[in-house]
Amino acid sequence: MNTDKLKEFEMKYDCFLKAIDCFWKYVNSWKIDEPDEFYEAFTTFNISKIILEKEKISLVINYRFDNPIEYVNTTLNVIFMGRSFAEYYILLNLNGEIIDDGLSFE
Repeated sequence: MNTDKLKEFEMKYDCFLKAIDCFWKYVNSWKIDEPDEFYEAFTTFNISKIILEKEKISLVINYRFDNPIEYVNTTLNVIFMGRSFAEYYILLNLNGEIIDDGLSFE
């Protein structure tokens, strides 16, 4: 498999920059829409101290459904005080449009 095509996709659609932007939109929306859950997840720490690091980018063909779904998964490590405590991901279709995102805590 030629990984150069995936690298070209990442550069064309700025996958990691898009993921960083979407992470902050996700967190800020969560804080407004569901403050109790937000503060339970982030308890006492200042979210402005969070550092986001590139984790991985991968091409996925998901066969779980009747018709396979192809997408690019871009993942960030969410770091606070030197410790990774969550991962944020966005899924992009092959046209570079976001089809899903999520945050999972370790």
